Amino acid sequence: MTAQSGIFIAALAGIMIFAAGCNSIPDNPPEFYENQNAELAKITSFGASGKIAIIEKQNRLSSYVNVSVKDDRYLLELTSLTGSTVFRLENSPGEARITDSEGKQYSGSSADDLARQLTGLSIPARRLPDIIRAIPGDLPFVRNADSTISEITHPEFTVIYERYTNTGKFILPEFITLKGKDLLIKIRINKWEI
Repeated sequence: MTAQSGIFIAALAGIMIFAAGCNSIPDNPPEFYENQNAELAKITSFGASGKIAIIEKQNRLSSYVNVSVKDDRYLLELTSLTGSTVFRLENSPGEARITDSEGKQYSGSSADDLARQLTGLSIPARRLPDIIRAIPGDLPFVRNADSTISEITHPEFTVIYERYTNTGKFILPEFITLKGKDLLIKIRINKWEI
């Protein structure tokens, strides 16, 4: 290792430690997050954007991710670095539509079933709006020492919340990992619109 690369690594580590310190979340009692989740559940329109990595046995995908929720409908869109659509899921009660990278559309009555039928993977599509906001609903969950949700367990996957960010009004997930059988999804949310 050269002196320049050593300085670069030390500087990078310092920046990461500084950034982590700036993003610390204060300890709050569990009631704070229960009240926040009740308030978040009432919000019917919001959006989040960032990056996503999907890793399965034979395939890996990395792209930008945008989630837009309005009332009981939501849109999940994955786009490449050049802005082309890689995957698009539109979901509303009783109707789901997936558009693939070639523009082919597939429709069904359930987002979970449609995703499983097309990919063979158990993806928690129906619960996506709650998952990205760390709202466990009726699922078992575990809290961190600061009372944020650290993990939500679903019969087919586990959601791990690695880091939160303070958006001003809410403390929301920034790094999310979904682990399922033969599937790993990592999400970094860069921007919340809520």
